[in-house]
Formats: sequence, structure tokens, C-alpha cells
Amino acid sequence: MRRQIAKLFRSRYAGWLFASLAFSAIAVVGVRVRYARLAPSHAPATVRYSEFLTALTRGQVDSIVIEQGSALRGWSHADLANRGTRSFRVEIGGIPQDQVVAAATAANAAVAFAPPTADRSAMINLAVTLIVTAGIGGLLWFGLGRQASGSSGSADVTLGNEANSPTTFADVAGNGAALADLREVVEFLREPKRFAQMGAKVPKGILLEGPPGTGKTLMARALAGEAGTSFFATSGPDFSGMFVGVGTMRVKALFKKARRAGGGVIFIDEIDSLGGKRGRQGGHQEDDRTLNQLLVELDGFGPTDGIIVVAATNRVAELDPALLRKGRFDRSVTISLPTVDERSAILSLHAAKRHMPLADDVELERLARLMPGTSGADLEGLLNEAAILAVRTGAKSVCWAHMEEARDRVLLGRARTGLTVSADERRLVALHEAGHAVAGLIFCPSDPLHKVTIQPRGGAMGVAFFQPDHEAHLHSRASLEGQIRKGLGGRAAEELAFGADRITSGASSDLQHTTRIAKEMVYRLGMGNSTGLMIFDPDSGPVSSEMHSRMDADVRALLEAAYDEVLALFRDHRPALEALATALLDRETLTGAEASSVLAAHGLGARTAAA
Repeated sequence: MRRQIAKLFRSRYAGWLFASLAFSAIAVVGVRVRYARLAPSHAPATVRYSEFLTALTRGQVDSIVIEQGSALRGWSHADLANRGTRSFRVEIGGIPQDQVVAAATAANAAVAFAPPTADRSAMINLAVTLIVTAGIGGLLWFGLGRQASGSSGSADVTLGNEANSPTTFADVAGNGAALADLREVVEFLREPKRFAQMGAKVPKGILLEGPPGTGKTLMARALAGEAGTSFFATSGPDFSGMFVGVGTMRVKALFKKARRAGGGVIFIDEIDSLGGKRGRQGGHQEDDRTLNQLLVELDGFGPTDGIIVVAATNRVAELDPALLRKGRFDRSVTISLPTVDERSAILSLHAAKRHMPLADDVELERLARLMPGTSGADLEGLLNEAAILAVRTGAKSVCWAHMEEARDRVLLGRARTGLTVSADERRLVALHEAGHAVAGLIFCPSDPLHKVTIQPRGGAMGVAFFQPDHEAHLHSRASLEGQIRKGLGGRAAEELAFGADRITSGASSDLQHTTRIAKEMVYRLGMGNSTGLMIFDPDSGPVSSEMHSRMDADVRALLEAAYDEVLALFRDHRPALEALATALLDRETLTGAEASSVLAAHGLGARTAAA
């Protein structure tokens, strides 16, 4: 409610709102001034009934008006209560009126009757309350109602404003398969009647599915720009409102606007908030009505209308099945995280569009290999961070040092300068990271060491970065076990150097990572020693408690076997491990080549360890 009112104050109705409030304030002041003018200058004096009878006996009362059942009002030619007024008031609630009339008649005072008089202040308060209530009620009903409902076809509807997108497929890099699917739709948007004449049915709806930052919105804009058609952009939460029927009215208005424009691309981001499964726990009937209206609109336009609905989500499992059936969103385009070649193309595209001056030592292909598992938005942010660093350092171009620092900031956070670390803790961190580096070099030879550092960043006191030669889509058992050994290298180095009673909390994230890999191997990949090909599949029903215990035992066995192998390696080559830690204490950061040189100088290499 407060959000809607705040939105109204910033809208085109702000002037109407202030005018309504000003009118209500003026009306309130006017009522009070009017009653003040009509009120007598002196209020009647209140006297006791005995004093009233005494005044009657003395002949001081000229006339009285009896208000039935409550009081009487009288006028005298004397000031009965020394109040400076000739009028007075007497409460006669329990006294018979006949007795009062007889006493007044005997004293030759004129007698009249009147209905009970309401309290003047109560009348004023009632009038003020009615005026303010009417003003505020009219404001909420008219102003909020018009803004929230957005009457169909009126100028108040701002949902999905029409625009001509300047973006084309030339502005999109990576995800070649997704672009190929979208290119097929471009011709339909350009000439829908030609396809209809041949009996071709082009999808009415296209669902873009993928992780955040992979360019779903960009591709929708490129689709409209490539076809030269109108682009109507909105999101699922925009259809919700505080009044019943708001969502359905907005859906109708959006599609009516697209038809009036002669077709185009309707893009709905975060479709899961609009098209979630009906009847789900925590859902609302109004959400279901809005989804029903969207389904009706998708069924209502034909192939000659030239409308394509493009929706984006990263939670496709939450969508209602009716939304995904053929004839509605019957084409799903998966937009995954870019591969190393696609990351290189994305970096090149952004650098060219920004006209970024790159130094000769910048290798975008190498930078792409150093950013596995990142999205296009992450890569754009990396280049932006590097450009900012170049400006701050006064450089004339963006060099590799800026890229390296920007990468560390994006992945780990800003360097924690001024952090005070004791000598013992700094040595422990150096041994911990040296353990990761040694275990990675020996047990994961396909992932060369990029650099190892003990410079604190974000929540990490140090880190060992590895640069894969290529991206693997399938992982062997040996590769997964190597990842576990690499992750346990830091904990094993701490135990070897300081003893089991002095291991620290520094390996908490490492243990989470290695346990996750081990569980994946046993529970989902059938790599358990005792459970074999038996896996845990919730869709096929729960496993027995006995099998569950055996799976947990296999996970523990995997972790313990890997840990023992790492400890054995470090015991055999402890001088090399200590030398690498000492080099880190001296220089804080070592490249992969420098770390390998230190280890080789102390008799440790991949061939030595294998032997």
C-alpha cells in the first residue's frame, strides 16, 4: 500500500493529489469559519434549577424555550450568573415539564417548546470528518484505481512501452545455437503473411531459459531490432497490483497495444513470477487469474498478427505446464554460460564497442580461459573494472596488470589493505595456499597453476588460482578425485606443519566443496565403492536407510582416502612445500611458473610425484 502511494506521488497524478488535499483543507477551514460567524458572541450561562426558580419568583425571567426531555433555554433582563450575558441554560432532565410550565406561567414568562439542540462543536467535527473522508476516499479510489488498473486502451497504460530496438544480432556474441533459433523467427516477423499463405505455423511464444547474466534480454532486443519491428519490454512483477483485476487488465492492454502497432516482439522478463504453477502453496488467486488471461491472449492472436512473445526465466521448473504446451510457448531456447571461445568473443565485442585502448600485453583469449563459469554480464563488468583501474592509475591504455587486478576483484573482492595479521597466522595462510598449489599441480595436471597469493581479498586470506587448458564437459572419476585432493591440500598442509590439534577454520569452504564433489560421485554418478551403480534419485522414490548409510560411508571413505594420499605426498616432499610457503611469505604473490620453479628446485615435479 505504501509503495503504491509513494508511486502515485511520483506519477502524473501528483498534481491532482495535491489539489485534492488542498481543496479538503480549504473546505475544513471554511466550515470552521462559517460556524464561528454563526455562533453567538457569548455562550449561555449554565444555572441550577433552584436559581432558575428564584429568578422566576423575582420576575427576572422574560421567556424560556423548553428542549424536550433534556434542558431549557431562557432569557432574563438580569445577569443571573454574573457572566455578562442575558441567556442562560438549565438542565431539567428529571423534572416534569408540567411543573416547569406552571412555574413559568405563574411568573408571566413566555413559554415555547423546541426539539433538543445538538452540540455545535459536535456538528463542526462531524462536518470536518465527512469532508476529509470524502476527499481521501475519492483520492484513493480515483487516483490509485486509475494508476493501478490502467484502463485498457487508455493513455494511462505504461506497461510495455513501444520502442524500436537499435540492437541487432551483430551486438550479440556467443551462444551461436540460441542465435540460430532466433534467426528463424526474424523472417516471420518481417513477412508474416507469406508464411501464413504457405500454411506454416511459426511459434507464438519463445522461452529463453538460462542463468542470470547470459544475455536473454539482449537477445530479445536483437530479435526485434533485426526484424525492424516494435519492441514491448516488461517483466512479470509489473502485472501485479493492489486491486482485484489489475493483472488481467494489464495483460489485455499490453496485447491490445501490440496489435494496434501492427505486431512486434513482446518481451516478458522474469516470466516465472507471472506464469508460476497455479494452485501452488503460497500462491494467490489473483496471480492465477492473471496467468489465465495471458493464456487466453496467447491463444487469441493468429499467425497474421505478427506478434511474437519472448519470455525469459532462470527457473523454468516453476512455470505452469499450460504455459509450455504447443501453441503457446512451444519453443524453448537454452542460453547457457559461454564457453572459452564464446567468452573470448564476448570480451572482444565489448572492448570494441567501448573503444577500449588495450595495451600490447593484453591477451583476451588468455583472460577468457581465466574466467571459467562466468556469464556475459560478468565479463562486461570485468572490462569496466579494468578501465576504471586504468583511469585511476593515470595509464594511457588498459594493460594486463589492470585486467589481472579486475579479475581478482570480480572473483574475490577488493584487496583488504590495512588488515593486521600476526606472523604465525600469515605463515599458516602461506602453508595452506602452498598446500593447494602443490596438490593441484600434482593431482590435477590438466589444470595448470595460474598464480598463488596470500594477499587477503574479500573473505579469503589467500587463494590459489588454476587455469584449465580446456573446458571439460564430461568428468572422469580420476579427475573428480583429483579435485577432491586439490581441495584438501590446504587442510593437509596445516596438519603436517602444526599438528592435528592446531588445524584452523580456514578450510571450511574447502571441506564444503570437496564434500559436495564426493556426494555427487556417490549419490548421483554411481561411483561409490560399496553401493556401485545404485544412486539416489528422488523421482524414483527414497532409498532404504541401510543403503543411505552405505552411501554416507562411501562418501566418507572417498574423502579420507584422498586426504591420506595428500598427507603422504606432503610428508615425502615437505622441503618443497616449506620452500613454496617461504617464497609466498617473501613475495606474497607467485605466478604459476614461479611456483613450479620453486618446487622443481627442491625436487618436486609431476614426474617425481608420480614415481
